[in-house]
Amino acid sequence: MKILITSGGTREFIDDVRVLTNISTGALGSIIADKCFEAGHEVHYVYTQGSIMPKNTEIINHTIEDVDSLMIKMMNLAPSMDVIIHAMAVSDFGFKSINAKLKSNNKEEFINSLRDRIKVNPKVLSYIKKWSPNSYLISFKFEVGQTHKDLLDIAYKSLENNNCDLQDKHKNVIKCNDKNEIANEIVRAIKNNGLKW
Repeated sequence: MKILITSGGTREFIDDVRVLTNISTGALGSIIADKCFEAGHEVHYVYTQGSIMPKNTEIINHTIEDVDSLMIKMMNLAPSMDVIIHAMAVSDFGFKSINAKLKSNNKEEFINSLRDRIKVNPKVLSYIKKWSPNSYLISFKFEVGQTHKDLLDIAYKSLENNNCDLQDKHKNVIKCNDKNEIANEIVRAIKNNGLKW
């Protein structure tokens, strides 16, 4: 079975030396990748610079920088995958490129440049089933400052809107205490849904 796992956080270039990124380390994705590989599968790991890497060196690695390069990579890889686990923290916004370093001593000019060049990035998750309609899709939703009920509602809405496969119609919740338990539950859920492990 061929499994693709995205991990880490995208980096959107503000100018030639600065990036907009997030706090994702890729730790969960790397653990999932190792567990899938240990189960005997061909694992493709799509990651960003600075992400935690899987321990197994035989996993096939694909590096990307920003959302545009992620879209291209996923468009090429997704159609041949049996399972896609989208754990990457993808930036909602990017900037039209410039070939310069913005002057940090001119706050007004710096802010105006960002305002003029900001763009809304495509939602990569919403394209995955279009590229690979028969793949088994698992995704994650990261939120802060929400109640438990709101977190569940947000997660289920995302799963339904993006045709993800790992969802319980009765909304039963499995509590996991750490990333290893999450990875184990993903392996179990895929197996229980009829895919051959």
